[in-house]
Parts: sequence; C-alpha cells; structure tokens
Amino acid sequence: MRTNSFLLACGVAFFCATTFAQSLHFGTNRIAPGEILRFSVPLNPRAKYELSRARMPQVAQAQGALVLPAGCTNLTKPVRLLILSVPSGGSAISWLPSVTNTVLAQGWAILAADGPKIPAEQDSIQLGWGMLSSALDHLGRTWPLAKQWPVACAGFSGGAKRSAAVAGAMMKDGWRVTGVFMGGCNEDRATLALQLFQPPPAFKRVPMFLSNGDQDPIANPQKGAAVRDSMARSGFTTIRLETFPGKHQLSKEHLREALEWFVTMGNVR
Repeated sequence: MRTNSFLLACGVAFFCATTFAQSLHFGTNRIAPGEILRFSVPLNPRAKYELSRARMPQVAQAQGALVLPAGCTNLTKPVRLLILSVPSGGSAISWLPSVTNTVLAQGWAILAADGPKIPAEQDSIQLGWGMLSSALDHLGRTWPLAKQWPVACAGFSGGAKRSAAVAGAMMKDGWRVTGVFMGGCNEDRATLALQLFQPPPAFKRVPMFLSNGDQDPIANPQKGAAVRDSMARSGFTTIRLETFPGKHQLSKEHLREALEWFVTMGNVR
C-alpha cells in the first residue's frame, strides 16, 4: 500500500470531478482505490479555539488521511464513509491501516484526521472534534455533495467512546450519520454528545453497535450492557450489543458485521 503526501488544496479536482477512469488525480499525483492519501487542511475557528483553551501552541493545519474502496470511480454517486476515532492523545491516522482491509472489503471509504501531538490529559472530545471538523469542512467546501454521503463513526476503547460523541457533533453540523461502531466501550458518550452538541432528534435513532470481548478486563460484556442500558434510558432506540471470545481487542469480524448492519438498517447505498 503506497502513501502519498500532498496539500488537499491542490487536490480540489478530486472532489469536483465527476468521473474517474482507473485512478484519482491530485495535482500531479495519482492515487488508486486502496491507497492511503495524506493531506493537510487549514484549521477552522473551532479547532483554533480548542487549542487555545487547552493552552497548546497554535498550529495552522490539521492532518488527514483518506482511503477509497475498489470501484470508487464516480463521485457523483454517494460514497459510504467511515470516520475513525482514537483514545485521547492517539493518532487516528496511525490506527487507520489496522482496519483498512476490513473496511474497504465492505465498500466503505475511510477518513482519519489528527491535530498536533498533545498529552492525553489535555486532549478533549471538543479538541478532537475541532481537528476532524476542519477536515470535514474542507471536504464539504470542495465537494458539497459529500454531506449527502452515508457516514458511520468507529473506534475502539477510548476511541469507541469518542466515536459516539463525534457522531452527535457531525449530525449537528448536518452530516448524514448512519451508524456508530464502539469496540471495547465501557462508558456512554452518546448521552454526553446530546449535552455537548445538541444534535437533532434523529441522532437517537442512529444504529449503535457495541462489541465487547468475553474476557475483557476493561470493557467486559457486563460493562457493555451498562453502556447499552444508559443509552436506552437517554432515548436511543437502535442498539446492538455483541460479544466475542477475546480480551481488550478490536473484533474485525464485529466491525464487518456492524458495517453490514448499518447498510441494512438505513438508507445506505
């Protein structure tokens, strides 16, 4: 798998073009489905504010990575897009290769975004959302139809909790969220998203897939059930709790099942 670096601003042709033959063009670079395409975007005001609130040095850009599935040759049609989240202080871009094969096999594209390296104790949900939303804002500006794409959010452990919050924030911003995958999750952050971002009522109807290992010392099935019950008390209506044989690890099989479930549960084409 090859990795290309570029400024996303030089790749406007990618999002504005209507058809692609065998590859996608970013300036003088070429990228085929399955490649990890790295890019930089300017920070939006939200990201700048959160950096200031965290008392971190200001930077000008966030980093992103995008991977497209096989057959993604016409962006006039909706593209299924999976947004990755990681625990505080982590890198979504670094985590991306660990799920690429599973996600691409289901026909989904993948987007990850990172801000500057920051200590875990200073890396808040709002700061992470600021960095991701900078990438999403640029995507929406350069190719407005992107907001019609079916989007799912996914993460493991601390990233699972963040994925639920990210889903609420994205819906508040008008993105079409069709599912959330939470692997190894031991805390209900979907309810917190209601408080932080005030997403529309449809957020409570988004399919939520909880995945827990039966020997997980951090997020066992009982803790997964507690997350499910907490979400249900908050009014979430479509929650699926599954268990696999294993410890605190991502179940790629459950991730695959979740992506398939999101397609069957909603208008995901």
